Amino acid sequence: MKSALGDLAVAVDAGGTNTRVALVARHASAPPAVAVESIAAFRTERDYDPQIERLVSVIATARTRAGDHGALITGVGVSVGGRMLRDGAGVAVAPNLPAYEGRPLADDLAARTALRVRAAHDTVCGLLGELRYGALAGEERCAYLTLSTGLGAAIHLAGPDGAPGVNVSIEMGHQLLDGATRLCLCGQTGCLETYVGGRQLELRYGEPLAALDDPLVWETLAEKLALGLVNLAQLTRVERVAAGGAIALARPALLVELQARVNARLRNMTLRIVPAALGEQAPLIGAAALLETDPGSILN
Repeated sequence: MKSALGDLAVAVDAGGTNTRVALVARHASAPPAVAVESIAAFRTERDYDPQIERLVSVIATARTRAGDHGALITGVGVSVGGRMLRDGAGVAVAPNLPAYEGRPLADDLAARTALRVRAAHDTVCGLLGELRYGALAGEERCAYLTLSTGLGAAIHLAGPDGAPGVNVSIEMGHQLLDGATRLCLCGQTGCLETYVGGRQLELRYGEPLAALDDPLVWETLAEKLALGLVNLAQLTRVERVAAGGAIALARPALLVELQARVNARLRNMTLRIVPAALGEQAPLIGAAALLETDPGSILN
């Protein structure tokens, strides 16, 4: 597990439903590669303070594990299921984790662990992972989409002449659909996420997503999400989307259906939808990549 650099990063993926913690090693190779060693997985605490306590304990375990490998911890990267404050130190808006809003998550973890901590929206982390090691490597205009508890996305637009460009999370799930009347957990009416977000579908139908076998539910999800993806392409001019998240990864046929519906609607440009090559590891690997990413390239 020891990396070519001799150091490891602790990666945290704190989603709206589950939290995972891992050690991530970057290997000096061509193409670049990473190794991930799971440390813990647990249900995300709905209250902020118990989550911080749990993470501090698990990070201590990760440090011990790193010592067993003869390696040092370079820092902690945190992927968060919520929009970040502009300084990246905490969560600004998190409809699925409201108790985290306004709390300085990165600063609190840094103070409790004496480690360097960087945090970003989970979609930005997924984007960084796929850009460095996955399905978006080499792309200049691309996006990472997560379809799981909620719907989120982040876009990457390269700068001119090799400049690093910009990576920014967008409120993909909270774009408004014409004629939509469903109340979203964010407080708006008519959000795309009311048709495609896992938590909102479970609340509406009263059963887990895995048990939802009504074809109309999934046809509606595909049609509404295709509209959102066409909007994404037209507004940002991204050309490739890597789709991750529990729903997207569990239903590969959904991506085929999405591609067909996008092709039928999109004009004068193309948008290619592909599975996230790193699968569920994308946000974890991207969280570790935060420690090597220029803070100025990420707009919160």
